[in-house]
Amino acid sequence: MRSAILALAAASLFAAPALAQTAPVGDYGVDKTHASLTWKIVHQGLSNYTARFTSFDATLTFNEADVTKSKLSVTIDPKTVETDYAKQRPAGNTTDFNKEIADEANFFNSGKYPKITFVSTKITKTGDKTGKATGDLTFLGVTKPVTLDVTFVGGRNDPRSGKYKVGFSASGVVKRSEFGMAFGQAFLSDDVKIQVEAEFVQK
Repeated sequence: MRSAILALAAASLFAAPALAQTAPVGDYGVDKTHASLTWKIVHQGLSNYTARFTSFDATLTFNEADVTKSKLSVTIDPKTVETDYAKQRPAGNTTDFNKEIADEANFFNSGKYPKITFVSTKITKTGDKTGKATGDLTFLGVTKPVTLDVTFVGGRNDPRSGKYKVGFSASGVVKRSEFGMAFGQAFLSDDVKIQVEAEFVQK
C-alpha cells in the first residue's frame, strides 16, 4: 500500500498540468538549463554546419493577451561558441577551433566585441500561437534590424519552482555581410540560420 501511495504521489508531481489560458503578465528570466541557441551555415554547398553558444542571457516582459506590449532582450557571449570540434578532431590534432572562431577578426572578434545583443522593437501576433519579434541585432559593432518567427509552445505552473513558466521556439536568418563579416564567401553561405529554444520563468 505504501509503495502504491508513493507511486501516485510521484506521478502527480511529474504529470503535466493543463495549460493555463493566459500567462501572468510581467517579467520573466530565461531558464538557462532549458534553453539553447544554435546557428547553421552552409559549408562548401555540402552541409548545414551547426554550432551553438553556451552562455547567453535573456529577459522577457510578456503579455499574452496583447503581445504588442511584450519586450525581449538577449545578450550572448561570443567567446562561448561551441562547435564540438575538440570531440571530433583527428588524433594528435590540438586545434582549438572554438577559440579561433571566437577570437579571430574574420569571425566573432570577441576581444573587440565581447557581446552580441538583440533588443526587440516590435512584437506582433500572426496566429493563435505564432508571432514575429523584430529587433535590433548588434554584432561586430554593427546594429541592424532582424525579425524572428516565434512560436509560443506553452505555459504552466512549475511545481518545482512554484513559479509560472512559458516556452518559445524562434528562428530567423542573418546575413553575415550586413554586419561586416565577408570572410569565406567562396565556401560559406552569407545566410546564417538561427534557432532558439527557451523556457522563461516568472520573476
